[in-house]
Amino acid sequence: MLPGVGAFASAMRALSAVPGMIGTLEASVREKGRPFLGVCVGMQLMAETGEEHGTTRGLGWCKGTVRALAPRPELKVPHMGWNDVRPTAPHPLIAPGEAYFLHSFAYDGSDVLAETDHGGPVAAAIGRDNMVGVQFHPEKSQRYGLALLERFIAWRP
Repeated sequence: MLPGVGAFASAMRALSAVPGMIGTLEASVREKGRPFLGVCVGMQLMAETGEEHGTTRGLGWCKGTVRALAPRPELKVPHMGWNDVRPTAPHPLIAPGEAYFLHSFAYDGSDVLAETDHGGPVAAAIGRDNMVGVQFHPEKSQRYGLALLERFIAWRP
């Protein structure tokens, strides 16, 4: 599990600053197939690149880029509060429900497993194979979040 609060570039720098961390993640998740759950920025790091504080390479596990939510007069950024999670592809971890979001950047790419609405569809969950990331915060999402974490613990991809 890779939690995260903060900026894409800072989070990648922090991971890269720990000797062997990226290689260990690659070996464990990509090569050995261990289940992985990224939360918030942890999910965003699964993308190829992020555009927060300049363009930064991510882990590249999901094809796409993390971009700023488009500011509009009728929408607040950051996107903060409870929103519906609508699955767009079947996955054993992702169910419809309501979760707590807090973010200013969003994943734009393939591998979307669920969406929410913030002036249009926004990726709520992404993933492939043994890797899943959620933009929302399960730890703040009460029953819905606890159920997701329980499914993750039991998951054997």
